[in-house]
Amino acid sequence: MDRKVLITGGNGDIAQAIKRLLEAQGYIVYSPSHAEMDVTDLKSIENAISGFTPNILINNAGFVMPQSIRNANLECIRKHIDINIGGTFYCTAVALKNNPDLEIINIGSAASIEVHATWGEYCASKAAIVMATKCWAEDGLYAVCVSPARTKTKMRRNLFPDEDQSTLLEPSDFAKIVMKAVNKEYESGAHIVVRKQNVAQLLGQAPAIP
Repeated sequence: MDRKVLITGGNGDIAQAIKRLLEAQGYIVYSPSHAEMDVTDLKSIENAISGFTPNILINNAGFVMPQSIRNANLECIRKHIDINIGGTFYCTAVALKNNPDLEIINIGSAASIEVHATWGEYCASKAAIVMATKCWAEDGLYAVCVSPARTKTKMRRNLFPDEDQSTLLEPSDFAKIVMKAVNKEYESGAHIVVRKQNVAQLLGQAPAIP
């Protein structure tokens, strides 16, 4: 049987790294851009998925724009909720209608378990995805959440242009952890937080840090 994978937010650095690794291992991958599939628009999602029924869905689309709630832009709040939470639920629900045996990998964020003063919407929305993953596992689905910490992406460079790039997780290394989830090496409901400091350990290339 063909192993078809749909990756949302397909233009991002993380999505592209995952796609390259999957294709190298023989998977058929569809990683639509926002123009091809808007994860906040049900008709757009239905059109994309009806033409490519995946065996595995990787919910990768995300949005972040730090802001204090004291003077927050309301449209920005809406985008965090609509993309990070809504998009994950919409895409998963539609994909399950097309394939009840769907396997789900949610790309979360280390921000789901960390406190950042001006990242309230992002932290809360990503924490919601961790909980959704656990609920879906309890509901009998195979669902895993893999959360990157600080990663070398265009999105992060735009937020922190002066950051030392050598301190960041490589998207290609993160993709290797996602591949372990694709291969069902993690129990359903698991939440794996991936950092530059622990990725070698997660890959079995370094001893555990005491």
